[in-house]
Amino acid sequence: MGLFCDIIKCNESMMRIGEIAFFAVFWAPFAALAVNEGVPSYYQSAPNITANRAAYGQYANMGYSQYVGQSGQKQIVGTTSYSYQVPRVKVPTISAAPTAYYPGSSVNSSTISNYSGYATNSAMTANGIAIPVENEPATTVHAGYTRRFADFQFKTGVNSVLEWDDMIFNEINVGGQHNFTLRNVDLFAYADYTYGDMASGGLSMDYDLEPYDWADQRYGIFTISMGDESGRTDRFRLGIGARHVWDLWGWKLSPSIGYEIFKHNLKMGNHLYPNPGIYLPLMAVSGDYVYGDEYGNYYTLPIDATPPDDWYQVCMSPEDMKLVDSSSSYASLGTSFMTTDYTPSMDTRPWGVSSGECVIIGGDGPILVDGTTHIYNTTWSGFYIGLEIEKQMTLADKLRFYFQFGLPKYSAEGIWPNRDDWQQNPSFLDEGDNGAYSYAAEMEYNLKVSSRLQLVLKVDTNYFHVGKIGGELYVATSGGYLVDENGQYILDDNDNPIYQTVAAHTEKITESLKEANWQSFGLHIGVKYAF
Repeated sequence: MGLFCDIIKCNESMMRIGEIAFFAVFWAPFAALAVNEGVPSYYQSAPNITANRAAYGQYANMGYSQYVGQSGQKQIVGTTSYSYQVPRVKVPTISAAPTAYYPGSSVNSSTISNYSGYATNSAMTANGIAIPVENEPATTVHAGYTRRFADFQFKTGVNSVLEWDDMIFNEINVGGQHNFTLRNVDLFAYADYTYGDMASGGLSMDYDLEPYDWADQRYGIFTISMGDESGRTDRFRLGIGARHVWDLWGWKLSPSIGYEIFKHNLKMGNHLYPNPGIYLPLMAVSGDYVYGDEYGNYYTLPIDATPPDDWYQVCMSPEDMKLVDSSSSYASLGTSFMTTDYTPSMDTRPWGVSSGECVIIGGDGPILVDGTTHIYNTTWSGFYIGLEIEKQMTLADKLRFYFQFGLPKYSAEGIWPNRDDWQQNPSFLDEGDNGAYSYAAEMEYNLKVSSRLQLVLKVDTNYFHVGKIGGELYVATSGGYLVDENGQYILDDNDNPIYQTVAAHTEKITESLKEANWQSFGLHIGVKYAF
């Protein structure tokens, strides 16, 4: 019995070995197919629903993608729509950090996490394509040309207004910007300089059409002159800011602070001064002026009285004057002479007007003063805050806006060559910052021509203003004879008039300038080069 059992167990063992051999032979072809897994076949879009497509849900649950070909092959189906994703690249900012990481390298994720100096900001286009910042060159230089249109005006404390209108400048601009990182904060520093020369202009004017003192409106210069204008400008800006601090819907905001010096040296020249002439008013024996109305009635009023609006002032005509009774050009009048009345036979002699016409003194037309008549050199300087807003529209172009607000100090030197009672170079100085402010706005479009070169198109405007400020008037050396309160010369011991010389000196003016304004608009084209 024992032997029989051993024989049975032996037979069972032999059967199990045979089963194993049988299954090995049975599964061998399938094992061969498994070895070929991942070998691609041609890509195509299947026109009909295949067994693989019908069973896609089963494979998708196991992590498979869409595929064609034999069962079990993970084949990617070609499609007509594509998507791209550019990962944010971390670049170490220390020399010991790895320059790249890829699967299979000796640097693993735990090693990378040990470096804290990685750049994490990136630009992004409107289509959602990320552009790593580290791919952008750190330093950029630029140069360009600007056609600028400007106006400048200031009003003095004595109500004299000077204007340079419709000026046109040709400007050349150069500058640069450098981006850097400090304590994991992205910063940028920049500087630029602009030189402008006046190409042409409208008209310069100097007019005093308001009374010196409104409390006594009889006193004032009440003149106007106009002529050519010329000049140049200089502008320098230096600033530093935080780069891409905020991101609003793809718009990168970068605040900054800087210092600006803006100068414009302007001249007036070849001015026409009016010479309208002054009529001689008819006066009564009492010293009053004579007025008339539309009904033919005449009246007398004191010189400082204001006549009714419908009265007119009567001026002197030839019949209102007396003439010396002498017809000889070289006659001696002796100790006395006789006078006679004007007669129409005298025609337009001796005042150039006929009977009934007013006698006018002057009135021979405008007078041209050649050369420079006014020079005003102005400087605005001070700190400002700025905000840059930019967006990468596509891989090739970018849109940029810039806004600036400042509180400058105003300083200006005036040189009036025609004034012999003022010193020259300078004649006066205006200086202060009362009510002063400035602002600027820019809109810029950048188009990438190559990996380093960009084309720049820009429009900008700026405005400077200052309110009431004081100054200094530099009075030239002068002299004159001394007179008393009655207008009589004061005599010395030898009965000679006393002549007094006043040395050149400086007078403080509390309200030298009432206000000054500069405004301009520019059209700019230029290039940027990065390295």
